[in-house]
Amino acid sequence: MRVSDKMNQNQMLGNIQKSRSNIQTLQNQVSTMKKISKPSDDPIGAAKILENRTELKNLNQFEKDIEHAKTFLESTESTLSQLNESLVRAKELALQGATDTNGGLPRAMIAEEISQISNSVLEMSNRTSGERYLFGGYKTEAPPFAKDGSYRGDAAQVQIQNHREQFLPMNLAGSQVFLGQDLAFQQTIKRDWEVPKTLEELQAFKLNTIEKQFQQDENLQNTIETRGPANVSGTERIQLNSNSDPVTGSKGVNVFSLMTGLEVALRTNDKIAIQEALEPLDAAMNQINMARAEVGGRLSQMNATQEGIQKQVIENKSQNSLIEDADAFETLSNLSKADSTLKGTLETSGKMSQLSLLDFLK
Repeated sequence: MRVSDKMNQNQMLGNIQKSRSNIQTLQNQVSTMKKISKPSDDPIGAAKILENRTELKNLNQFEKDIEHAKTFLESTESTLSQLNESLVRAKELALQGATDTNGGLPRAMIAEEISQISNSVLEMSNRTSGERYLFGGYKTEAPPFAKDGSYRGDAAQVQIQNHREQFLPMNLAGSQVFLGQDLAFQQTIKRDWEVPKTLEELQAFKLNTIEKQFQQDENLQNTIETRGPANVSGTERIQLNSNSDPVTGSKGVNVFSLMTGLEVALRTNDKIAIQEALEPLDAAMNQINMARAEVGGRLSQMNATQEGIQKQVIENKSQNSLIEDADAFETLSNLSKADSTLKGTLETSGKMSQLSLLDFLK
């Protein structure tokens, strides 16, 4: 095959262009320290990088949700701790009032402190984390408890997504903590995951909860109206407004009814009713401690999940770095080689372009 001057010229220009393009690519890698700056540089690597970046955004969002839920649960735990301290103090006062040496005026004075504790318990039941109420279920924008202790929230669990296809509740319903309803927290959580699949099922669930609470309140109110407030002991108030734990069979305690019953017993100088309130006070403290244990378990689970997410974030960034980042020493070395190649190509091309007509006639 005859090699013409035109073919030599085209090959010479192609080599120069190839060397300059290689130098430009290497210079771009040196300036950005990235091997892949556009999908055409490495289509498979670019697809993997985009996949990792999407996963990284999801992991970051999961971590933000967990931080929010942890703050909410930590506020709940702090409130429950104060509530338990208040009940411990109420138990101490009840023990003082149950003795024969503290009749009449001393019991009335103790009743005043019990009244203050009742007010503080009501304040705790309406605590907030930021602008959201802790114990209102889904109804986080309005106080869940009225001044008479009636519950205006619901028993729903607010779920947060802590990982792909994994959800964890971040709240305890006030009906559980303060009214002693649905004490098996884990069972309630599982049920709540299944209930609100459709709007109709959610409305039916809320209606059932409201009817249950209404029936309990009605039973208590009828008993009080029939026998009079002074003739309804703290124990009876609890029994009329409580539910059994399906696991342990223990009775839940309505903390508001308990405190009201104890105050009435102290003001009416009813020693027997005061003594009857001691056991329910222990049950109320156990109820609060069980709620605290549930909160602690959720916090532990969230901390473990958060640690796992942080490890995944590091692994994700490491994978992207291996695919995307350029090795500084290797890139500079290649750039130096490419520059030498271009200079050699230009020098050779220059010699070829200096041929005269006599050179061609030889």
